[in-house]
Amino acid sequence: MNLLTRTARLFALCLLTMAGALLHAENVLLKNVVIYDGSGKNPYYGAVRIVGDKIAAVGRHLKPAPGDTVLDEHGLALAPGFIDMHSHADSGIFDDLNAENAVRQGITTVFVGQDGESQYPLADFFAKLEKQPASINFASMAGHGTLREQVMGHGKELLRPSRPEELERIKRLLAQEMQAGAFGLSSGLEYDAGHFATTDEMVELSKVAAQYGGFYISHVRDEGNKVFDSYHEILEIGRRAHLPVEISHIKLATTPVWHMAPSRMPEFFAQAKSQGVDLKADVYPYTYWQSTIRVIVLDRDYFNAEKVAKVIAENGGADHIRLARYQPDPSLAGKTLDDISKQLGVTPAEAYGRLVQATMPGPDGKAPEEGIIATTMSEDDVRWFIANPNIMFCTDGALHDHHPRGAGAFPRILGRYVREQKVLSLPAAIHKMTAMPAAQLGLKDRGRVAPGYVADLVLFDPATVMDQSTVDKPEAPPLGIPLVMVSGVWAVNDGKVTGAHPGKVLRHAPTGFADSTGR
Repeated sequence: MNLLTRTARLFALCLLTMAGALLHAENVLLKNVVIYDGSGKNPYYGAVRIVGDKIAAVGRHLKPAPGDTVLDEHGLALAPGFIDMHSHADSGIFDDLNAENAVRQGITTVFVGQDGESQYPLADFFAKLEKQPASINFASMAGHGTLREQVMGHGKELLRPSRPEELERIKRLLAQEMQAGAFGLSSGLEYDAGHFATTDEMVELSKVAAQYGGFYISHVRDEGNKVFDSYHEILEIGRRAHLPVEISHIKLATTPVWHMAPSRMPEFFAQAKSQGVDLKADVYPYTYWQSTIRVIVLDRDYFNAEKVAKVIAENGGADHIRLARYQPDPSLAGKTLDDISKQLGVTPAEAYGRLVQATMPGPDGKAPEEGIIATTMSEDDVRWFIANPNIMFCTDGALHDHHPRGAGAFPRILGRYVREQKVLSLPAAIHKMTAMPAAQLGLKDRGRVAPGYVADLVLFDPATVMDQSTVDKPEAPPLGIPLVMVSGVWAVNDGKVTGAHPGKVLRHAPTGFADSTGR
């Protein structure tokens, strides 16, 4: 693209962005694009016309209509906007309506309310988002842990199964959230707010979600040594409650279960099919995760040095566990557990116990902020999950975080795993980022480049797209994604956010109610 053409395109985009920020984008014809329509089929060369917030026409030889602004994209790839199937962008969105780290990587819709934690009540959160729109669309689950807290309180009161009368109250709150537009029930069964719930509790609540046409998504009870028991539990919940289920950020996260994805995972998908359970999962493309420091000791025996030493070893060793943030002593952030143990002159297990002790929740359930990034997964398992046709993609990221996934997950898949490693084809990857999650959410007018669909679109260069975010620079912008459109408005122009906020609230429509987009 020569300088004159580039300048003309940028000028046209500036005019379109200003128009879109005030009302709607002008009519646009994107010509000379390679269209990956989201179906998984081979791409084709053509053009796309956008009128208002919708795709009006797609064809190989479209001619400009009166009033069209024509943008020649010189063979770049055009895809539907990416749908992040596990996001924490709801936390802090009103402080960063641009959602820069999400939208720059081509994400046009985030699916929040994950790991059992959601905004409450959803009706209020949605209403506020409609008054103060973001650059991207929001859809949400209802969080199991959040509803438990509303009924059972905080702190030690959560460290037990719910009583029958409490479960009935939680069910009523879940029905309220489903009526407000939640897409189903999410759980975080490794975390205190949800861990002590029984399988029966999860089944009873999932039945409520099923009554409204929703599904169940879970950060399962154990992602490490007993991960396969956890997968059996989610299948049981799906079978008994008669609803689709999804495994959040699927992983095999301790050394005893490394390299088992190819040999063990097919049986779970086969069992699901034989039992009539619709089983899906999502994954992010990294061998390291971010969470609370407590999550590696599932039985809460944090101060048993022998047990903790074994857990640390199974999570890759003390040099694989790094503090991302630590409110009691911010100077420790960025240091590994190995570094900290040497600094304190104690064993890693003893250092771990001290870190946990200093961040124990008070009577009100509140605790000093802390978090770790732990490298505990095998690259070959991650590649297997990325390639599997039943598994979609996610960031598991917040708007501003210490893990690079929040700014780089989707371009990392396109650059590293598609182009460089050829783990899966580009049409297959785009399908798993677009039409597949749209189908999972029941969004019938998103996830495809086709007439009548909402104009959520991503323009990228398959030859250069790549993540640049790292643990040391987690918010570095990606390469090769110059343009992102949300509802017919440019949210990203030349790789930079425009400041336009065309995002919508996407409500799930319970059976017999309004359409799935909430419009």
